[in-house]
Amino acid sequence: MEGPLDDVAAVWVFCDPLAERAAWTSTLPHLNQEKFFTWKANLRPEGWEPLRDEPSLLRRLRKRAATHGFPALPYYESTFRALPNTATAVGRYIDELKMRSSGFACAVGEGNETGDSWVRSSQIMEEHFSLSRDFKNSIDLEAQRRSVTSMYVSLSIQAGFCPVIPLNKHPNAGFTLFCPTRHYAETLQRMSTGARVLEGDAAEDQIRGFIEQGGDLAYI
Repeated sequence: MEGPLDDVAAVWVFCDPLAERAAWTSTLPHLNQEKFFTWKANLRPEGWEPLRDEPSLLRRLRKRAATHGFPALPYYESTFRALPNTATAVGRYIDELKMRSSGFACAVGEGNETGDSWVRSSQIMEEHFSLSRDFKNSIDLEAQRRSVTSMYVSLSIQAGFCPVIPLNKHPNAGFTLFCPTRHYAETLQRMSTGARVLEGDAAEDQIRGFIEQGGDLAYI
C-alpha cells in the first residue's frame, strides 16, 4: 500500500489454501465485534434488475467510465451488507472468494455501527474496482490502486471498523486484519486462540518470505 497509515496495526493470518475457510471462521468470530460488514461489485448489462429478496444496506447501479473491454456490461452493481459476525456468515463470504478480485471488501465492527458508516468508508473501493475492469495495467495504475487501498483502510478504521483484506492465495491463503494500534494486543490475543503466534523478527521473516514468493494482499 502507498501513503501514511498512522496508528494502524496489522495482524497477518497465514494458512494452507485448503484450510482457508476454517481459518476465517475460527478467527473473526472470536473478536469483540458483533457485525461482519461486506461490499461486493459485479458488472451488469443495461436494463438489469437486481433481485429484491436479498437484504442489503444499500444496492445501487452505476455507469462505468470505460466500456471498451466489456461493451455489453456498461454498469456495475454495488451491494453493501451487514451480517452477524458468525462462522456461518463469514464462511459464506469466503466461499465467494474463490477468485480474488477488487470487487470485494469486508470488515468487522461493533453492532452499534450504522450502515451509513460502512457505506461511506467502503465505497472508495468502487474506484479501486473501476481501475481494473478493462485488463489494463501500468505503474501509474498500480500506484493508484495501492493509494486507494490505503485510503480505504484509514477511513474504515476512523469510522470504527477493522477492515479485513484476503491474501492472494499464493503461496499462502489467509488474510490481514487492520486495527487501531491501541487495540493490537487485545486483537491478537482474541484471534490467536489455538494458533501459532509470531511477533517481532519472526513475524517479519514470515511476512517477508510470503512477499518474496509472490504473495500479497488480494486487493492490490
